[in-house]
Amino acid sequence: MPPDAALPLAGIRVVDLGWLTAGAASSTLLLDLGAEVVKVEGPGALDPFRNWDGADPDTDWWNRSPAYGFTNRGKQSVCLDLKHPRGREVLLRLLAGADVLIENYRRGVLAQWGLGVEDLRRRFPRLIIASVSSQGEDGPDRDMVSFGSTLEATGGLAALTGAGEAPVITGRDVNYPDQVVCLFAAGAVLAALLERDRTGEGAHLDLSQRELTSFLLGEELIAAAAGTPSPRHGNADPADPAERVVPDGAGGWRAEWSGGSAPVRDGMALAAAEDFASGTAVLRSPDGRPAKGIPFRLSRRPLSVREACHGLGADNRAVLRATGLAEEEIAGLEEAGLLATGPRKPRRD
Repeated sequence: MPPDAALPLAGIRVVDLGWLTAGAASSTLLLDLGAEVVKVEGPGALDPFRNWDGADPDTDWWNRSPAYGFTNRGKQSVCLDLKHPRGREVLLRLLAGADVLIENYRRGVLAQWGLGVEDLRRRFPRLIIASVSSQGEDGPDRDMVSFGSTLEATGGLAALTGAGEAPVITGRDVNYPDQVVCLFAAGAVLAALLERDRTGEGAHLDLSQRELTSFLLGEELIAAAAGTPSPRHGNADPADPAERVVPDGAGGWRAEWSGGSAPVRDGMALAAAEDFASGTAVLRSPDGRPAKGIPFRLSRRPLSVREACHGLGADNRAVLRATGLAEEEIAGLEEAGLLATGPRKPRRD
C-alpha cells in the first residue's frame, strides 16, 4: 500500500536499522505520520523480537512473532547481509534515496563497517541520522552495552521505584526507557526535517536513553541537587496519606486519593475496558493482530494502522529495483546469500 499523500510525512523515506523497541518504534511513529519505512535486517542478524517463545521451529517462525509484528507493521522488509561489503554497497544505494536513517546498534558497529556517522554525513549531506544508544556518543560510559534494567539503574529511575530498601525495575524485555525513547526520537527527527528545509543540511541526532530516563525524573533531580532527595515511598507517601494504593477486598487493588478512587487495572482489565478500546494505545492491523497504536490524533486526518507486518525480505526485489539495481544484480545477491527471506540460523531456544 503506498503512503497516504494526505499525511504530514508523505514523501519522506526512512531506512530503519532499529532493533527491538527503541529504534524500531521510532520509525513506526514516522510511518504512522505518512513516511515510507524500509526495515533492513541481516539473514544472520534478525531483529531479536523475531525470536519468540512458543514458536514452532518447523514453520516460518520468524514471520509469526507477535512481539515483532506489534511494532513493525506496515514497514517494507529487506533482508540484506550488512556484514559483507556488497551488502553495505546496497545499503548505501538505499541511503542515497533516503531522508532519515534510524539505528540503535551497539555503539561503534556501523563505524566498524565503514558506515560511521561522519562518513555517511559527508556522502549524504541531507541525510538525518538518528542514533539511539544506551549512553550516547560521548562521555565515559559511551561503550557500555545496556538493557532496560541497566538504563533504569544508571538513569536513576530504579532508585525511586518500589518500596523498602530494594530498587525495582519496570521490566526486562518491555521496560520504560525503551518505550518512551521513540517519542523523543521521532520528535527530534521532525525538528531536524524542518531545519533541513531551512538550511539544506541534514543532522546527526545523538539520543542517549540513559539521559532521557534521567530527564523524565524532572523535579526529583532538582530536589536531590538541593540536598533533599526523595525517598522511595512505593504505594504510600507519608506527606500525603490520602494518596495510596490499597487492596480492594476482592483480590485486586485500588488507587485512592482525596475525593476519589480508581481500580488498578492489569493488561486483561485494560483490554476489556470500554475507554481503552475506544483509544489508540493498541490498535489492530488489517490481519486482525494487535498492533502498536498511535499516541496522538490529527483533527483533519484520521490516523490508522494501514498495513500488516511484511514477511522477512518480502520487499527485497521491489526496494532494490527502485534503487536502480538490475534484475541480474539482485539475482546475484540472492545466489550469494546476501539477500534472503529467511534466517541462516535455526531458532534460538
